[in-house]
Amino acid sequence: MQTLLRLFYVSLLFIFLLSNAHAAFIEITLLGTGTPVPDIKRFGPATVVEAGGRYFVFDSGRGITMRLQQADIPLNKIEHIFLTHLHSDHVSGLADLWLTSWIWQREKNIKVYGPVGVKQLARHTQQAYKADIDYRVQHAGLRLDSVDIKAIETTEDGVIYDEDDVRVIAFRVDHGVVKPAYGYRLEHKNRSVIISGDTRYSENLVKYAQNADVIVHEIAAAGETLLNKNSALKDIMAYHTSPEQMIKILHNTKPRLAVLTHVLLYGIAEEQVLNKLRQQYSGELYIGKDLMSVQVGEEIVIN
Repeated sequence: MQTLLRLFYVSLLFIFLLSNAHAAFIEITLLGTGTPVPDIKRFGPATVVEAGGRYFVFDSGRGITMRLQQADIPLNKIEHIFLTHLHSDHVSGLADLWLTSWIWQREKNIKVYGPVGVKQLARHTQQAYKADIDYRVQHAGLRLDSVDIKAIETTEDGVIYDEDDVRVIAFRVDHGVVKPAYGYRLEHKNRSVIISGDTRYSENLVKYAQNADVIVHEIAAAGETLLNKNSALKDIMAYHTSPEQMIKILHNTKPRLAVLTHVLLYGIAEEQVLNKLRQQYSGELYIGKDLMSVQVGEEIVIN
């Protein structure tokens, strides 16, 4: 009898430790690390964070549903999408994710958070697919009560989601003429991740990224010869983060890990950019790839 009781209490302790380890654990998966340039290796900008057994999607670029499927993340479990801004490469996969997750029996209306303009985007997206929705409700038996997009517009910095030990904070970043543009900080227990969205160096991002475990940040660079010959390219680079600015951000935030995404490179190789960064920054730093995942706990594991 004593042996059975001992085994029972040991089992309870194991379950307790396991559940608490999971509670203080987040996993980041890069679904798309690309730009408006069509690239089979780099789909449109999108990142998903699993925290507390739920999934939180940041941006919804082209191909997001395929990458979710490849990452073995159930489409019908996606309920919260956070848009950094309304450039087409960050929203072009939204309709596909919204409708396909509904077809795959999503039980709740999807919630989309983002800057002013998100409500209009949601309304017109639903209007564009009205015929498809009507057909599937009438003839395929899909639920009408879970098809809507619930749009929540962000107008200032602060907490926009806070439920069951998961908190998402929106903060403005500097994407040049694109105003407003937001970055996000997701916190779960004592773990945190920053999603920069598109931005050049931003003091506000540095402020909100203090003590973050992981920073997922955009990067942009161009060869000097090409840059000097192309004024349009120079303008584009002016509202994205250069390697020099990235070094400054990392020195001012000191994350446990930095992963670069939205990889916008012209006339310069990834290896050149990475070498330049590592020459001046000694912390953990990677240029992200599609489907790269980062498990954040007491240790950080990269797959």
